[in-house]
Amino acid sequence: MPINMRMVGKEGRLLEKEWKEELKKHNSYAVKNKYHKARKMHEWDAKLSEINAHYRKKLKQKEIEMKKAMEEMEKMKKEEEHLLKIAEQKKKEAMRLKKKMNKEKRQLELKKIKPRRSSRLAKKRPRCPNGTRKNKKSGKCEKKTERLRKRCPNGTHRNKKTKECENK
Repeated sequence: MPINMRMVGKEGRLLEKEWKEELKKHNSYAVKNKYHKARKMHEWDAKLSEINAHYRKKLKQKEIEMKKAMEEMEKMKKEEEHLLKIAEQKKKEAMRLKKKMNKEKRQLELKKIKPRRSSRLAKKRPRCPNGTRKNKKSGKCEKKTERLRKRCPNGTHRNKKTKECENK
């Protein structure tokens, strides 16, 4: 499985640089020629495999360490968010309780206080029931009387002096 170089960070990049330098030295003409003259190219190849395996193992360990650190950070972040949610819920609940207590307190205070009545409202009399009207002189409710004068029929009008219906 390939190594995620983004995951290993700065230390991983330094390790990779060191690995490339080591490979460059091992692949140089001077080193390779020594093995070639001694007819031990299989040893040179084994040494190359050893170098690659060593640095791959180190990078893999670094990647695993970084993954664990990232997981830990994510876990801490989730826990912190959870704690913030709980704190926010407690705060909202406290505000609700406070509002409820204030409302109850206000209601108790309003019950203790007698309602204000202005002198203007106290002097007013209640309305008369249906079918009656207020007498302007006495101020009492009296039963309504029917109109004494009814309308004149069509084509006639009332005379102002005689108060009788006349043709137009």
